[in-house]
Amino acid sequence: MSKISFLMLSLLLLITGVYGIGVDIIRHPGGPPTDIEIRVTHDGEPPNPITDFHFSVSMPCQIISAEGPPGWTLRYALPNSFAEMDADASSEIVAGGTGTFHIVIDGPCEDAIYTFYLTSGGTVIPGTEREGPIGGLGIGETDIPRSFGLDISPNPFNSAVTISFSGGVGATNGRTGQVGIEIFDISGHMVADLPVTTCGIPQVVPTPVAWTPEKSLGSGIYLVRAWFGGETSTKRVVYLR
Repeated sequence: MSKISFLMLSLLLLITGVYGIGVDIIRHPGGPPTDIEIRVTHDGEPPNPITDFHFSVSMPCQIISAEGPPGWTLRYALPNSFAEMDADASSEIVAGGTGTFHIVIDGPCEDAIYTFYLTSGGTVIPGTEREGPIGGLGIGETDIPRSFGLDISPNPFNSAVTISFSGGVGATNGRTGQVGIEIFDISGHMVADLPVTTCGIPQVVPTPVAWTPEKSLGSGIYLVRAWFGGETSTKRVVYLR
């Protein structure tokens, strides 16, 4: 083997073998809004912990929801064209660890461009950068199914609507008792924060919630975002006055 070939092989091994952080970006079926799941696996190289998460989209597509593993906090208010999260000291993704992030985007997103990268203490971790069209993301039909869904009835509605949790609901991911429903207008402004109660043994099942829009709200499309047991679900509802 020539010296040039040996150097090229060594460089290739350095580029592909040193940084062992795996990133899988998966677009879930359905939408809009579009649910994007980002799975991160820290294989040990570089040994630095993953401390920060960065994801952005080109306008007019917008991020309306962003959630990381327990202990990760969103830095900026949504909706926005970017979302950044950081971990507390006990939640950093260290060598051998994994983490799953969820981003929900809405608007004209099919031709939008996303960018993504991870950092450690403010320094970009080489090999974690990703960029491309939203429409080019692979769709996974059976990737980590949600533990719950939303039933909204009637839809469209003209006075009040009932929002129910469905599917295999139950407390998961170490976030027992965290349950809620928020309503956003199509521009991303929250217009209602609905209290949710739970009942049932052995599972903790959220009870249906009725939403009656305030008189100041006009007809249009609204986004219902619910979270329960560490999972989130977002659906559209049409309000006709």
